[in-house]
Amino acid sequence: MNFNLQKAKLLTVNLQGFIDLVSRIHDQQSNIVVNQDILYRLKLLVEEFRLQLLADELKRLTKFDGEERQTLLNTEKVNEKIIIIDDFIQQNYDDLFIFSGRVHSIRSIISMLKK
Repeated sequence: MNFNLQKAKLLTVNLQGFIDLVSRIHDQQSNIVVNQDILYRLKLLVEEFRLQLLADELKRLTKFDGEERQTLLNTEKVNEKIIIIDDFIQQNYDDLFIFSGRVHSIRSIISMLKK
C-alpha cells in the first residue's frame, strides 16, 4: 500500500471539508463569525484560488498509483494557497478562529507528504 497515496487521500478529504465549512458558514450567515465581510473575503479567497478544482483533481489522481509525481505537484499548489489563507485567518483570528483547526490539519498533512 502506498502511504503517500493514503496521505493524499486524507489531504483531499480535509481540503474538501474546509471548503464545505467555509461555504456552509457563509451561506447560513451564522453568528459564529461576527464580521460577515471578513467571512465573505475568505470565501472569495477560496473561490479565487480554485481550491475546489484542486481538491477534485487530487481526488482523481489518488485513484491511480502511477500519478504520484502529479499528486505531489498539486499538493505543492495547495500548500502555496493554504499558506496565504492561513495568514489571512491569523490576521483576522477573532472572526475566523473556527477555520484555524482545519487549516492546521491541512498544513500538517502537506508537511507529512513532503517528507
